[in-house]
Amino acid sequence: MDTNSTPSSISVRSYQPSDLPACQALFIEGHRGYGNSTSYVNNALATDMADIEKNYLQVSCGHWWVAVSTDDNRIVGQIAILPMRLGHPLYYSQLTGEERDHICDILRLGVTLDAQRLGVGKELLSTLINFAHENGYRQIHVTTLTHMNKANAFYKKHGFIKGHIDKTPIGGTPENINNENKSVNNKPTSNIFEVDAIIPDEDQRLMKLSPTESKFIYVQHYHLPL
Repeated sequence: MDTNSTPSSISVRSYQPSDLPACQALFIEGHRGYGNSTSYVNNALATDMADIEKNYLQVSCGHWWVAVSTDDNRIVGQIAILPMRLGHPLYYSQLTGEERDHICDILRLGVTLDAQRLGVGKELLSTLINFAHENGYRQIHVTTLTHMNKANAFYKKHGFIKGHIDKTPIGGTPENINNENKSVNNKPTSNIFEVDAIIPDEDQRLMKLSPTESKFIYVQHYHLPL
């Protein structure tokens, strides 16, 4: 997703129902490349990505965009936004005060392998940031896994501030199902590494591995003040 310039052959538009198969395939491709768990991918496809129109475009202050190649009308990238209470309900429950209702989450950002480093991710992110400003958000929140090097580099390059890291054993990882009624009381056992914490050598080693290899999920939080 690291980008240099925006090609003239790419346009960004809102999601349309006919885009669903291509968006799901793009999501699967991206996570397969990082060796992420099948259960995580299947959960996303069965929940929020089963009906993108309902779970994103029909949500107040939510949206989903696709990047389309004007050469062949192929979807080569996607990005979505939701209020944090839906995009990351567990983290939302851990925050207090009115400010949390002015934070949005980036979700499902991905670019096809053949379109990476061509400005697609940058254009998608710019579109989302403009939408966030227009809808009164004051901060953008996003998470990625620590071993997803391209994603981490992308967010840091575009001004996101590195936050804490959640460590959770596989099998106990909270999924972002985007369900307003989802209970957040049954929280899995996890460790939190704050920004300035000294991370043990073994955890530093495991953070570089996929969850299927390390048997843990290391989730890196990022924030972008608006």
